[in-house]
Formats: sequence, C-alpha cells, structure tokens
Amino acid sequence: MHSRVGLRILAGALAIGTALSLTACGARSADELNSGHGARISVGAHNSVENRILAQIYGQVLADRGYLVDYNEGVGDRAASIAALQSGHIDLVAETSGDLLYAIDGTAFARSRDDIEDALPEEVEKLGLHVLRAAPADKAVAFVVTEDFARSRQVASIGELAYLADDITIGADSDFDEQRYGPGGLLSVYRVAGFDTRELSDDGGAATLGALLTDSVQVAVIPAASPAILRNNLRVLADPKSLITAQNIVPLVGNSAYSPDVEQIVDPVSDEITTEELRALNERATASVPLSPESIAREWLVGKGLIRE
Repeated sequence: MHSRVGLRILAGALAIGTALSLTACGARSADELNSGHGARISVGAHNSVENRILAQIYGQVLADRGYLVDYNEGVGDRAASIAALQSGHIDLVAETSGDLLYAIDGTAFARSRDDIEDALPEEVEKLGLHVLRAAPADKAVAFVVTEDFARSRQVASIGELAYLADDITIGADSDFDEQRYGPGGLLSVYRVAGFDTRELSDDGGAATLGALLTDSVQVAVIPAASPAILRNNLRVLADPKSLITAQNIVPLVGNSAYSPDVEQIVDPVSDEITTEELRALNERATASVPLSPESIAREWLVGKGLIRE
C-alpha cells in the first residue's frame, strides 16, 4: 500500500509540474540565481502558521543577502507544492523529512534522522529537486509526561515505561492503535505492554493537556514542537530506538533556484532551528497577543545574528 501511495504522489507531482510549466514565466537558470544581487526567489508556505514562520525565516535571510524574495503562502498540499517547485512557480518550501521520503518512496524503511537524511537526496532528485541540510528541529509526535511524574517515577525514555506500564494510561488521538508508535510498536521496540489508553482526539490540544495535568493520563502523545511543552514544563521522553519516524525540517528547493550560494546561505539557518527553538517560535505565534509570522521570524533571525538589524 505504501508503494502505491508513493508512486501516485510521484506520478501526480510530475504530471502537475509538467502542466504548470507550460504557463510559468520563463525558466531561470542556476547561473541567474548564483548571486544574490537582485536575483528573485519565491518562498512557498503551507497553510500552518508554523510553516509560514519557517518560510519567513528562510526568505528573510535570503533577502538580507541580496535576493528579491516573494512569498506564496497558498502552495497547497505536498503534491501541489512539489509541482510548483518543478514548474518554478515557487523555489523553496520547508518540508518534513520522514513524510517527504515516504511520499516519494512508500517502500522506504528509514526511521532515524540520519537514515532518512541519507536516503532523501537521491529520492528527491527523481523529482528534479534538491534538499538542503536538515534542521535539528523534529516535527514528529512525542511521548510526554509531567515533570513531577518524570522525577517521582524516574523515567526519562519511552523504554523505561515498560517498568510502569501496568499503572499508566496513555492519552492519544484516535488513530494511535494504527500508528507505528502505537501499542504494537511499543511492544516490539521497547517491550512496553499492559498500559491503558484513552482516546483524546484533539491533536495534543486542551483536552489532552488537561488530562495529563490532572493525572487522568500519565503519558500523552502530542506534537514534539507544541508550545504546550514549554508552557507546562513537560518532559519529552527520549526515543533512542527511533520508534517514531523522524520528521526534521528540511528545505526543499527547485532545480532552477538551487545554487551553492543559496545552500551556503540557508544551511547555517537550518542549523539553528532546533525542536526547542521551534516550540518557542510557535509559542510566540499562539501568545495572547501573537506576532505576525514576519515579525516572529525577523526577531528570531536578528537575535541569532543571522540577519542585520
């Protein structure tokens, strides 16, 4: 099944890209974008505020180096954004490594960050695209507990739940049982069995956090970059055996925009985007008086010394 899905994504992206290229403004050569002196780059963004912040981060650092940057915040789903990259309608978009790999190759088995990063370049080249260096930031889900629970039960990793499983309830979305990190994976990878589960289908939102903080559940499965982890001082349990497929932020670049210059500008920025930094960026976006993605990105880039004030 994974293989058929991957092939449909690949074939669909190539077909849409070919159609779009017929209406694209003239193709730009790599030489044209080899210097930032007035070269134009279009940075795409998916619909989430987080992805719009990432688009602004990459776009603003390119603008600081002399590129003329346009933003397209309506690039659609993965197949549509890949087609837009192939046609030159956009030049760069922030992707997630694991999902991108499996969309192209449904038979892939890589799970860890290193294995996925090793496999990705060859796979995206099949689409006529390039990936730049992945950021440390991981957008996958995470198993989290309260600080009090971690300290009192002396648990720091998912595997250590095996010793506590008979006494815990895990709160997660309705598809938890079908996920690789669900009960079957917990048993086969970490020998964790005997726990109860509670369905909390709000993607790690208020209901899940409320249940965790009131001890209705002792472990919750929520997005690793959720600002709730910061706000509530939650402990993320380590996953040394890669039960959860890595989903690191990775810039995906169209062939017409790729150049050593772009790579040298973007890679150091990605190096600074850790999971903790991504949580903090999301925190700013969901504060009681939220800033715009443009302002959040600029403040972060200036603070890191990546662009001039």
